[in-house]
Amino acid sequence: MKIEFADKNLERCSWDETFALRFMGQKRANLYRLRIQALRLAANFNDLRNLAGNFHELVGDRKGEWACNLDQPYRLIIKGSEPDKVIVWSEISEAEVKEIVDYHK
Repeated sequence: MKIEFADKNLERCSWDETFALRFMGQKRANLYRLRIQALRLAANFNDLRNLAGNFHELVGDRKGEWACNLDQPYRLIIKGSEPDKVIVWSEISEAEVKEIVDYHK
C-alpha cells in the first residue's frame, strides 16, 4: 500500500529508529514501526482486517478512518477515504497516517 504522512515527525519515525525512540519511547516506537510495515505490505485496506494490531474501521465523526493499537490507550489513526463517498475498502490502496491519539477520552 502507498503511504503518506500528515505529520513530518511521524514520517521520520517510520524510517529513523533513533528518532522514533526519542520521540515516542521504546514500546510505542517498536509497535509504530511494525504497524507501518504492515501497512506497506498490505495491498489494500481490506487486507488489514486480519493483521496483528487490531486494525479496524472507525465510525461517526471519524468515518473514513481506521485505527490500530499501539501501547494502551494510544491508537494510530489512518485515513483511507473521504467520509462522504461510498467506501469499498478492497479498492483503496493508499493511506494517510494522520496521528497517534487516545480518542477514548
